[in-house]
This record gives sequence, structure tokens and C-alpha cells, in this order.
Amino acid sequence: MSSGITLIEEKLSGELQQRLKAYYQDRQMNTSYIDYQWQQWSDQPGMMVYRAIQNGQDRAWIIYNPENSTIQDILISLDDDKTTSESILDALIARENLVAVQLWAEDDGKYRMLVDYGFRPTRAYLEAGCKIMKLELSTSVLLRKLKGYKPEWEIKTEVVAVEKVSADGQQEEIKAGLERLLQKLGGIENFVRPGQRVVIKPNVVSEHGIKDGIYKGGIVTDPRLIKTLVEILLPLAGEIIIAEGSSINRSETSKMFEHYGYQEIVELDPGKISLVDLNQDEARVKTVPGGKRMVSRKIPVTLETADVIISVPVMKIHFAAVVSLSIKNLQGAVPPLEKYMSHFFGLWQSLININHLVKPDLIIIDGLCGQEGFGPISGTPRQMDLLIAGTNPAAVDAVATRIMGLEPEDVPTCLMAYLQGFGPLEMNDIELIGPPLQEISRPFQQPQLDLSGGGDITLHNGYACPGCRAYLHFVMSKLRKPDPIEPGRLLIDRPFPNPVQIYFGPETEEPIDPRATNIFMGVCQQHHAHKGMHIPGCPPHSEALIDGIYSLFPDVEKAKYADKSEEAKLGEMLLEVDKGTVLLSTLAPLKK
Repeated sequence: MSSGITLIEEKLSGELQQRLKAYYQDRQMNTSYIDYQWQQWSDQPGMMVYRAIQNGQDRAWIIYNPENSTIQDILISLDDDKTTSESILDALIARENLVAVQLWAEDDGKYRMLVDYGFRPTRAYLEAGCKIMKLELSTSVLLRKLKGYKPEWEIKTEVVAVEKVSADGQQEEIKAGLERLLQKLGGIENFVRPGQRVVIKPNVVSEHGIKDGIYKGGIVTDPRLIKTLVEILLPLAGEIIIAEGSSINRSETSKMFEHYGYQEIVELDPGKISLVDLNQDEARVKTVPGGKRMVSRKIPVTLETADVIISVPVMKIHFAAVVSLSIKNLQGAVPPLEKYMSHFFGLWQSLININHLVKPDLIIIDGLCGQEGFGPISGTPRQMDLLIAGTNPAAVDAVATRIMGLEPEDVPTCLMAYLQGFGPLEMNDIELIGPPLQEISRPFQQPQLDLSGGGDITLHNGYACPGCRAYLHFVMSKLRKPDPIEPGRLLIDRPFPNPVQIYFGPETEEPIDPRATNIFMGVCQQHHAHKGMHIPGCPPHSEALIDGIYSLFPDVEKAKYADKSEEAKLGEMLLEVDKGTVLLSTLAPLKK
């Protein structure tokens, strides 16, 4: 990312206003829109300007709104070579991370420059009589560009504790192990004061952790660990709430509590202990700091009114998110529509946004038995005999990820949390209390994805992030079954009059054939939406992918990811939320 570009923070100035007007006049564009926008910008006290300098010369001015992480306008010489404009944008994302751009749709040159870099058009709307486009930076582009980048700000050292505790032990042995772990962090009294309201957020994602009465470790947080934690809290806390909003079968959280015996935990002290379904809880709208991808989220009142929040995820592989640990655990802390919207607007950034608004005071990762392979629910148990704890989600996840044999920089949520200032990833910045990593690390098996396509179906992977790769694999795997028309072949090998080309990831290395049936996945391919079928999302939800790809097979019943009625209802709700803007996947070509 070393570009030789220096960004200087400035304020709006009359000189810059004249430069902008001259820019648009030179391109025979109506400058009245700039006058309108300038007034809007001047009325916002937080608006700022970045002046880009290279070798002592001014190269660009970027009008930037930090409240929603959006470039309001960018004045850059389009006569400069591509390397210079790319270096300027590199410097900006190194400073501000995931950003968006507001662009006058008539500005073809600027549009092409931004798309070449990795921004993608996602919305169109009218403002002051002018057609405006909103472009979002591809998360995949961001992750590739900033991998290995060291932020300039000072990184605070964080403490993470690890304790060996046998998963085969009895309840009292697990309790003793948890108490030893907490003592390494100063004891439970360091986190909970007498009489406080404590909310415990486990991972109770689905019913798959018990089948035919037999518990299968690694899918949900071990109920024994939650019971042990409650027993430790009872003498101190005034109220204990165990709260979860299941992500699969979202209306079934109460049944999940019953399925895993949580009522027995409540019976320890029914006057103090209760269960709350966060999917059904009243929610409050909270502003997201920096407003990346979404400017607000709804947060359940139970979490908002807690004195102390303790997050207790389980150590497991996630076929799309790479790992599911403390950052990912808070996906279960928001209402169902918020979960669905996460896929629509950007899952990785959405998880970071939730962690901005819900900040656990203590994180305890259940590593008694983890899950490898096709997690979060279909993998293989991996006994680890560990508990991990800390207060910083980035640091705790970095340690757990390394114990699983992975690099935190390869995990989208870990890297983005680090780049956005949540905490450290490098072990030099983490004080580990407990056995050394080399003693407890055991590489977890990774899911093997098949993105090979079929007879007339070709998949084009243009550096897609783990999410798009995984969800596309999931849907394509459903096509690897006998074709009802001709059982001797697989459905994926059914012949088509025209070849089917599926594009995912931000890069498109080969020319797009207009004669083919072209399918474009997610935000990364949204600039090609007018050339075929576009499936929105970042990454697209499995249900959206199923609807799109199964439209090629109208005679075949669609595969299911979750309760279809729930997903359909959420989709309808999302359309209501999105009224007032137009998704660019629904528009005709924009003369680009």
C-alpha cells in the first residue's frame, strides 16, 4: 500500500468550490447541482476534505462524510495515469477502510475510474432533479488490498487467557476449570458487581447439536458451560438472563432453549434466571459509528439494558465466514430482518457494525469441543479441551483462530475488525496467559468447496471472498443429483440451448458473451447487472441464490436452506425497507 500519497485533512473552501464548478463546466455538466450539494455539505459540521499530495504536488481533493463513510465528491485529474488515481484511493481506504461514493450519474469518466478500482453501483435515486448513483467498494477488493497492512494508529495490548479443561470432565471439573480461567483475568468480580443485571449470549444456532437424544459437540455452546457460568454468577448478580436469537429456524429460539435443557438452568434460581428470545424482543434503533454499509441497526432492549454482557460462542469452522467465534456470535444478537439485511448490505461489515453497538464485557470461547469441516452445523466434532477468554473480540478471535491452525488475516471479520480499530491480531500485541500456542494448536479441517460447474454451466471466480464461494458451492451441490428428465445424468449436467456463465468476485478476466445466459453474483458483479440475471447481496443469501439458479430448472423443486416461509416474509419486509431507492440490478444499462 506504499503509494507516496499523503492525505491532508482540510475544510471546505471557496477555492475548492470553484475547482469543482470548473471541473463540471469543462464537461458541459450543469453546475447548479454542485451549488445545491455545496450548501448541503456546508450545513453538515462533520464534513471534511482530504487533499492528496504526491511529490509536493496536489493530486486530488476528496470531500468525505465520516458519519456514513461516503465520498461525496472527488476531484482528481482523469488525465493522470491509472496508477496515480489508484494510489490516491489506496491511501484513502488505508485511512478510512470500507467506503462508499456518491456520484452524479452523468460523470462517465469518474464512474469508469471508480469501477476499475473496485467500486460497484448499488443504488440510483433523484436528488435536486439530478440522477445520483451510490457505489460501494467491493469488500473482496478491500480485503486483498489491505491484507498485511499495518495501521498507523497505536495498538493497545490486550490480554487473552487460555485454560485446559477436559470436555470429558464432570460438571464440577468444568466449573473448576472455568474458575481458573476467570482468575487469570482477575476473577468474575472484575466484571460483575453485586446486584447487576447480567446477560449471557451463547451460540444456540439450531437443533442439530442433539440428534436422537445424543449431544454432538461443536455446533452450539455446551450447555454444561452455560450452567457452570450461571452457578458462578448466582452469588453476585442480581439478575441473570440467557439470551439468544437463533439464526437457522429463526422463530424457534424458545424451542432451542427447551431442546438443550436450558429450563434446567433456570430452575437453579427461577427468581433470578430467565430466558429471552432476542428474535422476539423489543428493539431500539441505534446509529452505527461511521455508518459503513448501514447507518443504523436495531438492537434488542435486553442487550441495551444489560449492566454486563458475557458472550459465550463455540470454537468452530464456518463454511462461509471461515470461523465462527466471538465477532460472528453477535449475528444472533439482532432481530431476524436485521440478520437477513446483513447479507443484502454486506455480511462482514454488518458483523463489525453489530460489534460497535453490542460490546460484551467478557468473552468466553467454548473450546471444550469445537467443530471442523462444514460448520456451522454440518461439520465434525473436534475435541480441544480448552476455554479461552478475554475482553477484546479481535484479540480473542485472533488467538482462537491461530489455535485452529488458521491465520486471522484470512478471516474477513478478524481482518476488518483489526483495520477498523477494534483490537490487535498480531501476537506481539496480545498478552497470552496460559499454555503457549504451539502446545495447544491443532489445525482444523477446512471445508472442501466444489466450484467446478457442470456440462453447460461454467463458474468464473474473480477473486471472490469466502462468502460468495461458500454459498455458491452450497447451491451448486444441490444440483449434483440425478436429473428427473434423464436420471442417468446429474442435474448440473443438463444441456442448455445457450451456455450458462456464472460470475462471482470483483474481477472478470474474460469477455462476457452476450449470447450466453449470464448470471452475476452479488455487489462485486453489480456493474454487469444489465447484461443478464443479477443476484443481489454481499454475499447473496442462499435463498436468493437458490431462487436465481433454480430458475434455470423450472421443472425441479427448489432446494431449501431454512424455513421458506420465514425467508419469503423477510424478503418482503426488506422490499418495504428499500422503498425510495432503486437497485441498479433492476435498471436498464446506464450508458457505461
